[in-house]
Amino acid sequence: MIGLSRFFVPVKAYSLQKRILIIINPVSGISNKERIRHVLHEKLHGSHLDYTVMFSEFPGHGTQLANEASENGLDAIVVVGGDGSVNEVAKGLVNTNVALGIIPTGSGNGLAHFLHIPFNLSKAIDNIKAFRIKKIDTFTINGHFGCNLSGVGFDAKVAVEFSKVKRRGFWSYFRIVLQEYLTYESQNYVLEFNGKTYNRKALMVCFANSNQFGNNAVIAPGASADDGLIDICVISKVPLVEAPVMGTMLISRLINKTHYAEYFKTHEVILHKPQSEALHIDGDPVDTDNTIHVKVNPLSLNVIVP
Repeated sequence: MIGLSRFFVPVKAYSLQKRILIIINPVSGISNKERIRHVLHEKLHGSHLDYTVMFSEFPGHGTQLANEASENGLDAIVVVGGDGSVNEVAKGLVNTNVALGIIPTGSGNGLAHFLHIPFNLSKAIDNIKAFRIKKIDTFTINGHFGCNLSGVGFDAKVAVEFSKVKRRGFWSYFRIVLQEYLTYESQNYVLEFNGKTYNRKALMVCFANSNQFGNNAVIAPGASADDGLIDICVISKVPLVEAPVMGTMLISRLINKTHYAEYFKTHEVILHKPQSEALHIDGDPVDTDNTIHVKVNPLSLNVIVP
């Protein structure tokens, strides 16, 4: 354990000062992380925030630091990174009073887009300084934590391939989407929820807490992160000639208007999938069984929002 207590001195109960830890993921996205650290010091020095800036050093480090932050009475952990970094830290903050802050620098930044967090660095820091808190739902899949969006099928296959590339960013992701779509075949899935069973052949099945993958690619226009429900999105494969139209509808938040998309809401669902099909949670691939159990944890995470 790193011993966060050495970075902070106790603050009296009546103090308005907030104690925060800022974690920069050095490999998230393509942003200049040293410049970000410089701007952070420039904007926060002398403010009401007692802050420490650290770089994450290994997978799972963010969760470890989040657990320590809760034990040491910090007010917030701010993540400088993408959805994977956010997931890692939020996992350690769920069901605590410690808030999650986001300065988005990842490839997709789905939760940040959904919560309308600024992408301009200076404005994102101002948002942290304002310290407005909103409670949102989280979910688990076979015990794995999620807070944005998960899925099986095509989007999970893309997540697997994207995890292998060295150069991150939107265009790397877009190239993989195009390559995989040409050869990917729909699969058969069985969903059980609300006392009913549904058999579907689909390109992918998504479980949406927020409404999007990232980059404003909105797969679940009706999703809410504070209703205690997960949105199930069953997406059929679109003929290649219609794919550009579907892409436009995805960005335009209109994909729910097509007959290729079917939606349900529930607080808990079991899905049976082919063993070979991948699963992703918040954009990162996860090994799992062919039966997955999704369950919502209502209003379990405090997030700093505009």
